[in-house]
Amino acid sequence: MDVRRQVADYLDLLKMKYTWIEAESAFELVFSERKDEIPASPEHVDEDGYFKYTIRIGITERWVQIYTDVYPLDNIPEDKRSEILLDLLAANRKYAEVCFDYDEPRKMIGTSQEQMIQGFNFDGFREEFYAVPWAVKKFWSEIAKKHNLQ
Repeated sequence: MDVRRQVADYLDLLKMKYTWIEAESAFELVFSERKDEIPASPEHVDEDGYFKYTIRIGITERWVQIYTDVYPLDNIPEDKRSEILLDLLAANRKYAEVCFDYDEPRKMIGTSQEQMIQGFNFDGFREEFYAVPWAVKKFWSEIAKKHNLQ
């Protein structure tokens, strides 16, 4: 089975809505989430305290990469940057499945997980997939809250 079909099957098993973007060789999924620790409610996604983000699942010859943007670096005040970046690094260490990263050309803080195609399976995919929205939630409920980021 090819990896694209396998990822689609796994997303179907997780009951996720997705779109395949041929030009990017990636799946795209849109999420709505609360900025606090309370789980999101589908009925109230346009209220204050919610945010939307897009997860992409890219497929290369050797890897399946799951990633999303978290926060633009330019939106972080200069006087808070060092402390916030250190908090992101601390979260990488504190939480085993959190991996904050930086897209330098776009000046965007993100989070990502990768899985080798060799040995690709549903349990591993599910774990890596759910780690990405969990990291986004940790950013908003802990780091952004601590530093009053909007």
